[in-house]
Amino acid sequence: MARYLISLALFTFATVAGCGTAPTDGTTADMGDPTGTPDLAEPGYPAWSAGSPAICNQAPYTWLPAASVGSVLDYSRNLLPVLKLVIKGLEAAAYLGAQLNVHHAVNYDVQTAVVRYQTQDRGQLVDATAMVTWPVASGKQFPVLLFLHPTLGYTDGCAPSQKAASLTAPMTIFSIIAASAGYVAVFPDYLNQKSRGQPSLHVTPYLLMEPTAIASLDAVRAAQRYVSAQESVTATNDVYVWGHSQGAQAVEYVTALQPLYAPEYTLRAAAAVSPPSDVSAAARLNFAGAAPTYNLGEAVAYTWSDYYDRSALSAALLPPWDGMALTELQNYCTTNYMDPIKSVSDPGQIFPASFLGALLDGKKLDPWSCWLYYNNPVTMGPPFNKSVPMLYVTGELDTTVYPAASDPASAKWCSQGAKIQYLQCAGADHVYSVANSVDDVLQFFEDRQNNVPLPPSVCQPTPPTRCASTP
Repeated sequence: MARYLISLALFTFATVAGCGTAPTDGTTADMGDPTGTPDLAEPGYPAWSAGSPAICNQAPYTWLPAASVGSVLDYSRNLLPVLKLVIKGLEAAAYLGAQLNVHHAVNYDVQTAVVRYQTQDRGQLVDATAMVTWPVASGKQFPVLLFLHPTLGYTDGCAPSQKAASLTAPMTIFSIIAASAGYVAVFPDYLNQKSRGQPSLHVTPYLLMEPTAIASLDAVRAAQRYVSAQESVTATNDVYVWGHSQGAQAVEYVTALQPLYAPEYTLRAAAAVSPPSDVSAAARLNFAGAAPTYNLGEAVAYTWSDYYDRSALSAALLPPWDGMALTELQNYCTTNYMDPIKSVSDPGQIFPASFLGALLDGKKLDPWSCWLYYNNPVTMGPPFNKSVPMLYVTGELDTTVYPAASDPASAKWCSQGAKIQYLQCAGADHVYSVANSVDDVLQFFEDRQNNVPLPPSVCQPTPPTRCASTP
């Protein structure tokens, strides 16, 4: 296919979702018993219930009904009409420091809007924002592609939809490619990370299961209503879910919670690219590795205490980091900001020993152990959704979320009947795992649309292979 390479700036935003690395000698760290059930947390926490979802001594609450959420509160319409010729150039654009090499046919011109919509948090109405991109095609119906973004920040200023009108913005590029393939593409910013409305009063609930899944599913509802009311296309109830890193973990959350929270939709397929499916094991390997990401551990410490109980912060961060954390999180997407935590080589200078024990070794430190138990995909309350076929993509050279950290989680789900197709991109690091697999994901989704049977290799780990979008 002809390509028109547009000169774009390289992006150096961190795209990691959970702390993760692995031994470089090919061995696997102690991940639990040989059946694939990780030794993640002390047992004995109550069973989670959708009818009473409060956890870890939260004040009880119930979810508001579906009729109360998903409405469009306001929007910015048609920010970015993009022609097919331009999209061909974006398929070879710079992406988060990587280089895209997408071959999928560009079927449609596209247009983009940002919607502010009604969602809920712990039984209370709140607002959130999402970028919506759709094919220009009068009177046609398209399935929804819900893309869940990697770690791009923690505050309103880092919301991806802030740059919905920019052809150099990574999420905008992905939304355009997805819509041009024939989807109504929905890119939620996540809770407390928005581009419209009143400023958020808290940071985003980073890596937390319930608020992530609920805001994402309500974004689908809002996008469906928006295009039906304002544009010339409609979105069906068929949904395909795709995410990278933090967003890949969110894929696992969304697919698990959808039958309980938004049963009107049919999740046809999911793609989780470099997912930290086991937060504890990923952190354990990362903190022991050559390139630890203590800033992400700090983000977990601050955002979880901000969401659940601010008094718990002192048990997770030592001075002066407890007082510096918010400033560091607020500057995460500032390109010239030098985060001082990145110069620290000893996690004991940042985190109390008891917190490290809870995070890395499963030692009991409530409420942190309890929060981790319910917000770790492999031990989360709602069961893994076995009915949704999943493409599970990893990078052979990923030193951020090593496959070894999450392999037992996916093996556990396979033993329970999940349909997971493995794909490991040869020579790919954390960013290239998503950049190199774009065509593979789109083909996986199209095969599910066309009812192509899954291959016999489902749930069988495969050796690294050249992924379809590898440069």
